[in-house]
Amino acid sequence: MESLRRNNSLFIDQEALFALFLCKEGLLEPVSHLMNESEMQKNEKNQIFPLSFILAPAGKRNQEVLQNASKGEILNLVCDYKICGELIVDSVFPIDKKQRLIQITGGDIYSKKAQNIYKRLGDFALCGDYQLTPQITYPINQTLKDTILQTKKTIQASSITSIMLDVSPITRIHERIFRLILDENELLVLFLFKKQNENLLSFEIRKQCLEYVIENYLPKNRILIFPLNAIYLFEGAHGILLNAIISQNLGCDKMVIGETHPNLTFYYEKQKAYSIFDTTKEIKIKVKFLSEFVYCQQCKTIVSVKTCPHGKHHHINYHARFIQAILQSGLIPPPILVRKEISAKILAHLFPSRFGNLIKQFGTMFADNGIIKEQSEEDFYIKLSQLYQTHSLN
Repeated sequence: MESLRRNNSLFIDQEALFALFLCKEGLLEPVSHLMNESEMQKNEKNQIFPLSFILAPAGKRNQEVLQNASKGEILNLVCDYKICGELIVDSVFPIDKKQRLIQITGGDIYSKKAQNIYKRLGDFALCGDYQLTPQITYPINQTLKDTILQTKKTIQASSITSIMLDVSPITRIHERIFRLILDENELLVLFLFKKQNENLLSFEIRKQCLEYVIENYLPKNRILIFPLNAIYLFEGAHGILLNAIISQNLGCDKMVIGETHPNLTFYYEKQKAYSIFDTTKEIKIKVKFLSEFVYCQQCKTIVSVKTCPHGKHHHINYHARFIQAILQSGLIPPPILVRKEISAKILAHLFPSRFGNLIKQFGTMFADNGIIKEQSEEDFYIKLSQLYQTHSLN
């Protein structure tokens, strides 16, 4: 391990490192550098950028380094005990941590997530030119931008739409939304959030399921998937604006967002409706708001709540936590919610070797056209769900 000279090292976490990388790659334009105190105050007053772009790491050692740093001094940027870059100090200045938290979260300062963010904020911020180690691999880089441009050229796409996703898991609603977007656009860019602390479904299984659906049920040459680290800067209402700015800087001309997004805010002024996207002039990308989709038991299909004539008591909502609870219980969700192949992949991932003995004893019950094949856990779930769909004995 490369030795670290602690007297000139600044210790940052993965989220701060990724934010610095986004800026360095030009994905946060018009911001191109760490803001100094004057720029921070000007931005907070005029809302030039959704959030003042500063570096204010917490930690007793970091506070000592910042208070003693002098202009022109070179500080190592250290993440996970490895030097990931260096910064030439221009200035160090104090910040109001509580005000900074309000800016990041949009006013929600008492939740557990907000308190975790607060613990990561230091009392001092610094600015200056910085360089990052090229050996570090990032989910978004020049290759990503080149891929989007090359795909756009290959399929002669005149419009590119982006959407930010969690897909925990991917449902029928997601498929419907993708198809609606592709009806009006030649290319769809899916930014899949990669969380620092994954819950029930890891990033890998979410991505695997998303890729399966695209490969088998959608025009795969018109869809691109890219991971996007879900850093704390994306929290609150400002996070939506940053998503739009990143999409815009990657060449997308449209962005889709659901009307029920928890951080989307609307307000009225002089009898005209405005959204949070109207608070900054730097967002040129066209934003399309999608209404909520549900499964209607009367229409017997997926519908928009705006166009379905039936009451809410006929609607089945696609709440991620509800579907996750079913999966966590080891049950197969109804196929109107999630494709059986996706449920099989997730259950086989959550409960490995669950049916090993059962498959050995009764595997012949699931023969394919009379041909007995070796069954995997995933195959077992799929065959089992197919038996549930036998209607002649209902």
